[in-house]
Amino acid sequence: MRKLSRILLVAGLFAGWGFAQQSGPEKSPTDAAQPDKEKPKGVIHIQQVEHMPEVHATQACVNHSWAASLAAVLKVENAEIPQDAWLDKYYGGDVCMEQMGTPEELIRKGEGEYILEDGRHVEVKMQYFSGMPSNVSSLLVPIMQDEVLILFVDGKAELLVGAMWDEYRSPRGERMIDLKELYLLDPLLAGEKQKVVLETDSEDFAKISGFMKVKAVDPHPQYWPK
Repeated sequence: MRKLSRILLVAGLFAGWGFAQQSGPEKSPTDAAQPDKEKPKGVIHIQQVEHMPEVHATQACVNHSWAASLAAVLKVENAEIPQDAWLDKYYGGDVCMEQMGTPEELIRKGEGEYILEDGRHVEVKMQYFSGMPSNVSSLLVPIMQDEVLILFVDGKAELLVGAMWDEYRSPRGERMIDLKELYLLDPLLAGEKQKVVLETDSEDFAKISGFMKVKAVDPHPQYWPK
């Protein structure tokens, strides 16, 4: 198994965060010859979204994983549109399919203005990112802001709800992030089995094809003069 390197530089991202540092006497030439002993230690962070979403696909089918994930994210966005409504819109009803559609099709069919049951109007916006981001902040910042992303893993949709990473300083003083794990919810599973941990050196991690940001916004914002 080939370990995937996920050590990424995040310049100025976590400006307010501190680091565990140790001070001591100046190193002797003997100490300098033992790099493992003097290897800098970072800070391991474990972060999860505060309001964990509920997600349960009505059938154990790939297309249902998308409908369930989309409905769950929008519920977190305070724009509840039921799963069966998305199944009707995307697939013409409660059918089981082994493909959910391309990201372009998912966006084209899903974006637009909707009227919720309480009478509010919202506009659903989607943005797809292919593969794993070159800057890990694209995944970590939404988690810390209590936002839920839809991750595409091995052809199905799952919710990204947490992560674990090591944060440290490089010898040149640069702030570094070493992603260790991603915490997901699989809508096709039930109970505790829904909670999936993807380690960066696992084969399943390599099956991530991209992720989707979904937002529900006011379609007619009013701007008041200053």
